[in-house]
Amino acid sequence: MTSITTSNNTKIFQIYFKSELKQYCDPAFEPLDNTANPRPELREWDVWDRFHEQRLSENLDLWGYVSWKFKEKTNLSGEQVLKHIEEHPGHEVYLFNPCIVNEALFVNSWEQGDIHHPNISGIGNKFFAKLGHNLDVKAMLLDHNRTVFANYIVGNRRFWERFMAFSRALFTEADKDPVFKEEVFGAGRSNYAHDNSLPNFTFLIERLIPTFLELEQFKVCPYLYTSATALPKYAPVLGEIQTLSTLKTLVNRYESAELYAVWNYYRSKLLQQNPSILGLE
Repeated sequence: MTSITTSNNTKIFQIYFKSELKQYCDPAFEPLDNTANPRPELREWDVWDRFHEQRLSENLDLWGYVSWKFKEKTNLSGEQVLKHIEEHPGHEVYLFNPCIVNEALFVNSWEQGDIHHPNISGIGNKFFAKLGHNLDVKAMLLDHNRTVFANYIVGNRRFWERFMAFSRALFTEADKDPVFKEEVFGAGRSNYAHDNSLPNFTFLIERLIPTFLELEQFKVCPYLYTSATALPKYAPVLGEIQTLSTLKTLVNRYESAELYAVWNYYRSKLLQQNPSILGLE
């Protein structure tokens, strides 16, 4: 059995890619200068990669990276994040998912991703197949114990070592397969509305993390928002979102087709009654 540390030797690095953005960094986090930004198309994964060996040498118990927009996206301060970790010791991974509607209303982030990034689930399936896994990523119901968007994740050494080896394999496999390489790294293939030059890579990483957590069975602690901590935009539907999110965990706990049918019915009903709800994310 894996030994899980419970000490509070934790650092969370807040990335800024323009000098004027440093002022938005939370004092409880460690500012991380990425103004050089050598591979902007890889987003934060490039930072993880460049600093990975250095982080290992620092012998931290837990570490993670967040963007300069963390407060805006989550409504959480660095102090609240560190307090949550301190009050829930013994986990390998801590999630601070800013997209609670997406988590509650979709089977997983692959289902949600296919709406915005054409066939990203197919690319995910191809990658897992190359690594010897026989699975359909869209068929895996991933609840709030696995789901995270924006890569707001804090993990221990075992998580980071295993995930970096896993994600670096994207480059290895791409070098073997020109078609796969174009699907993952081809400029503009993501169809991202805010930057039409981006490849699928960064959106693939965002969706690989939850599936990886499930396959590897990491001990995960998600942050669960309350009416006091959730962003005001969620207030009109927060109760429904929380109920649907809890239902997903019960489906997985009891492996219940009946509970899945209940969740599926009510998520569809909520979407029908509130067609603009996905716009909250």
